Amino acid sequence: VYEQTIAQLQKGKLVGLLGGDHSTVLGYWKAIAEHYGSFGILQIDAHCDLRASYENLVYSHASIAYNGLENIPQLERIVMLGIRDYSKSEWDYITNSNYRVIAYRERDVRNRMYEGESWASICRDIVEKLPQKVYISFDIDGLDPKLCPNTGTPVPGGLELEQVNYLIRQIVLSGRQLIGFDLVEVGISENNWDANVAARVLWQLCNHLVSCKN
Repeated sequence: VYEQTIAQLQKGKLVGLLGGDHSTVLGYWKAIAEHYGSFGILQIDAHCDLRASYENLVYSHASIAYNGLENIPQLERIVMLGIRDYSKSEWDYITNSNYRVIAYRERDVRNRMYEGESWASICRDIVEKLPQKVYISFDIDGLDPKLCPNTGTPVPGGLELEQVNYLIRQIVLSGRQLIGFDLVEVGISENNWDANVAARVLWQLCNHLVSCKN
């Protein structure tokens, strides 16, 4: 993945990665870091993926954020959205990260909205936490499971697709540069519903990425 990504970046191409599980993107992140320098990640995900290992596998889908932070010094910050399933060790990692990881837990975001704050205001808060160069890591299980019922680890709750689209538009409008994306954990179904939703996500991600090309 690293070799193919860096080769395309050196040709001036825009690169997106389709998974596969979330572990597939580490080589891509290393290539992005080498090519662009300091950058941040907006991680759409039900999970933090900050486990040092999972089921005795160091390079697992549940460890991708941890491996990125521990192995890629150019990775300035990860801002997580949609988080609603995590371990104590993962939360401890976040609280001890000196704001290198900022997690917008779903219950906190929903409470803010229940108490009258708008999604637009919350998005402004999220965008302010991102550095100038932004990579989007989109695990489909960050969405409501009605949109991705066959993903590997669905969790009740989750974001609507238009909420995410609105947020990404605000990132672009803020003048920040999108430098790449991945879309992972899409499941297979007999009626192709998961693929239908994922194709729409992919379409939006491609358009947003192209809109930021220098």
